[in-house]
Amino acid sequence: MKKYSKEVEELFSYGQADLSSPWPNYVKELHLKEENSEELIDIINTSDLSRAVSGFTIKDFGARHAWRAIGQLKILNAVDSLLKALTNKKNIEAFEYQIELPKVLSLIGDDAIPKLISFLNDKNNDWNFKIIIFKALVNIAIQNPEHKDTVLAVFKDLSIDYEENYIFISSLLNILFQINPVDSEVVKEIIDKNKYDFGIIDEKAISKFIKDARMYE
Repeated sequence: MKKYSKEVEELFSYGQADLSSPWPNYVKELHLKEENSEELIDIINTSDLSRAVSGFTIKDFGARHAWRAIGQLKILNAVDSLLKALTNKKNIEAFEYQIELPKVLSLIGDDAIPKLISFLNDKNNDWNFKIIIFKALVNIAIQNPEHKDTVLAVFKDLSIDYEENYIFISSLLNILFQINPVDSEVVKEIIDKNKYDFGIIDEKAISKFIKDARMYE
């Protein structure tokens, strides 16, 4: 295995991590800094992220600690690698990476938005992966509501491109409801014309939207 600086090497012996526990403060505990950015990105690029789960070695968890540290350090130039890792075939079973990626990207923050939108607009990217990135975009809008209109514009474009994919549209809606898009005519039209999957949609969330938007009053 490639050797890294002392601080980064400690990620490979830090221990296991699970989805239910709070993330450690890697910056404080391991004294990681922006100077470690290239090394952290290299770990994402070269690791099999599917192995950063229980059942594999402690060393394999180094990649999970690395992607979390990237978020905590707000390493903007890591975004391309994070997105590429999502679609890389070697990470096809990196389900826990997929779960944690929206938080990592939202920690990086506002400056990541253009790259996230570019990913969402790329028709070569699988729509399942787009759900993950849309969640990151909404998380950023929750942190900074001034981006709500941007999220709504992205959703509008996706709803046009995937108008026949009700499962995808419903998955996006479930995420979008978190920012209470009551002024969105696009969302109202989708609901009014039943252009969503009744088995996927969050019933409580859509009922609340209909009430808050006063759709049928």
